[in-house]
Amino acid sequence: MSAHTNQNTKAHTHHETGPWQVLVESNLVNVLILALAFVYLGNKFLPQIINQRKNQISKELEDAKQARLKAEEELSTIKRKTENIVSEIEEIKNEAKKTAKIIKNQIQEETEKELEQVNQKIKREINSNYEETVQTIKKSASDSAIKSAEEALSKVVSNYEVQKKLMEDFVSELNKPSKN
Repeated sequence: MSAHTNQNTKAHTHHETGPWQVLVESNLVNVLILALAFVYLGNKFLPQIINQRKNQISKELEDAKQARLKAEEELSTIKRKTENIVSEIEEIKNEAKKTAKIIKNQIQEETEKELEQVNQKIKREINSNYEETVQTIKKSASDSAIKSAEEALSKVVSNYEVQKKLMEDFVSELNKPSKN
């Protein structure tokens, strides 16, 4: 057994684990290689990715700044337009008030003229009716006077001397020059 034990011992000594064997047989070397690959690739590509992202963020910030400036400019333009519209509305209101006042004055003047014309027309009609009434009254009075005179004359006519005297007075009045 001793020969066999020697061989076993030799085999054990030959299979003694050293640091290199631990590294090769374990995954530590693989992990280290993978870590080195990550660090190398990270150092090579990560700055480019970070720079691209930084540039993209800077570009987006600049675009946002430009958009904000444009929006502020449009807002100020809209405010100016709104102020202009408000002033235009005030001008239109003032013009409308002036026009309404002018139209009101014209209507008042026309109404006063029409009232004056109606007043004159009514006065003419009143005068015309007055004249007609006076003429009617005069005619009626003269007709009544003539009838009364005829009645009185018919009574007087029965007396010949009174009739003769009246005729003479009438003829003498006709012969006198007229005052008209």
